[in-house]
Amino acid sequence: MATERRTQARIDLQISVELAIPGHDKPVRASTRDLSWGGALLYLSEPLPENVETLTLSLPWRTGKTIRALCQMLRERPLSEGGYLVALRFISLSPRGQSRLERLLKMLHPSDTTAGEDGKLALFRELEVTVSDTDELREKLLQILEGRYTVTVFETYQVGQSISLSIRGTFDLPSIRLRARVSDVRKSEVKGFDWAELYTLSLAFEHPSSTIRTFVDLVLNRLSNTEEENSTFSSYLEGAPDWLKSVATATARSSTSHTRSELASEEETRSCLESEFPEAVERLVAGWGNVKDFEMVFKSLVLGRNDLPGGWSQEAWDELEMLQSVHDRAYGVSEQRSSPLKGGRL
Repeated sequence: MATERRTQARIDLQISVELAIPGHDKPVRASTRDLSWGGALLYLSEPLPENVETLTLSLPWRTGKTIRALCQMLRERPLSEGGYLVALRFISLSPRGQSRLERLLKMLHPSDTTAGEDGKLALFRELEVTVSDTDELREKLLQILEGRYTVTVFETYQVGQSISLSIRGTFDLPSIRLRARVSDVRKSEVKGFDWAELYTLSLAFEHPSSTIRTFVDLVLNRLSNTEEENSTFSSYLEGAPDWLKSVATATARSSTSHTRSELASEEETRSCLESEFPEAVERLVAGWGNVKDFEMVFKSLVLGRNDLPGGWSQEAWDELEMLQSVHDRAYGVSEQRSSPLKGGRL
């Protein structure tokens, strides 16, 4: 995972996870050592079975929910003190799983996620492509449907690098955001651009092929309708399954205006805390990473809502509990607290 270390921030995190191995009925327990957009480093007390190439990693999310990722095993090595370190690379996540993973990483790494600061690595690299008419968008969608996509850019990328690809439509065309991996990089020459270094990237996609096919078919069918109908593309997703709404599909907008359907789409992807208690999220982020500060903020939030009518909703409690558990495992607890804070574990 040397490439991943050079291109993505890896976050120290120790939480219990499960591994589902093909041909084995019982899951294998492990714990993370670090986590990134592209993969994870795990600790196991026993070695994995021989000839394991792919497996499914389940990370805890909220109560009763997980983040599941199909992974490729890159390497396994024994430790002198006992146990084994296993490096995994994510090769396929559902749109919902990707959304959860990204939100967890952003919470653990609250600085700018798409551009490094002070020499620090970003969580992920984003490539944005703009299309201006339906023919251009249809051409790109057909490439995606085949499981590949090529694009010429001004900056080089590394083979094997996992990125976020955004194809943004103008003039009410739909926009798409997918998880992709760079499979090939070649220098290019384009007439009229002799003054610049250009590179052609070949991308593969890290989502289940059935999911991509369903989504692309939906968009292509919509593009076949009249121009008037295209202007209300977002309404076409009403009644669609949750995983489909998890793919970022919104019409292009200016920085000063939002349509009602866009606001509804954004609201669907937010957690309960983000939607109902944004000030609580801001306070938790401010204290994140410092044990004493986080405990002080968390305690003030818990006690501050107990005397309000209705208090916190159950879903908000579940999210607070998840955040506290993640922080405890990542950064530890103070000497004054040896048990979870009261209120957050109802």
